[in-house]
Amino acid sequence: MARPMNTLPVDEDQLVTLAAALRAVRARAGTPSLAEMSLRCGVCVASLSDAHGGRKLPTWRTVEGYLRACGVDPGTLRPSWERLRLAQRTEQADARHAAVLKRWASTREITPPRWVRDEAELAQLLDHMRRLCGLSLRDLASRRPGFSHHTYGAVLRGERPVTADMLAAVLHACGIPPTSARRWYLALLRIRPEETPRARGLVPDLSADASTPA
Repeated sequence: MARPMNTLPVDEDQLVTLAAALRAVRARAGTPSLAEMSLRCGVCVASLSDAHGGRKLPTWRTVEGYLRACGVDPGTLRPSWERLRLAQRTEQADARHAAVLKRWASTREITPPRWVRDEAELAQLLDHMRRLCGLSLRDLASRRPGFSHHTYGAVLRGERPVTADMLAAVLHACGIPPTSARRWYLALLRIRPEETPRARGLVPDLSADASTPA
């Protein structure tokens, strides 16, 4: 038997609204236990519990698993989750990064701005991308297993260099199309020209004439 859930605080906050929507979905599905749901979707019980707890934004993988475990099309909550993710990221980012995040959300073209000339900023933008796509570090490692989630974390925190291979792994995990991916490689080469041979091995037609939005 499923244990009763704690009552959510009465709050108009979007995070609580998302959590309440997940609780409603579970109730309509007959309130399966979290253990049952975990078996159905492959997301751990703790993450499922946090998802409807209303205290922090779950990853998209967790929300998607929660909904699938309850027999619901994940697309029904994707727009709400994306709006909340964007709001959180822009609140936490400085003005320039917030503007980039808003452009990504409005155009769906996830490309680096031309002003990126620093490896730490490049890593931060890649982390924005990863989070905006709803991926945890473990999700990156699962989708592109050439690196551990610890390595992804170290690179995206700026503790280790962004290499061409690491960039390729993050872009692949986030589903960035080739045209947009080329712009990320060009940004990397402006910062770390020593990565040129490897980058051109990954993208043979890489050239410096591709324009990058500001």
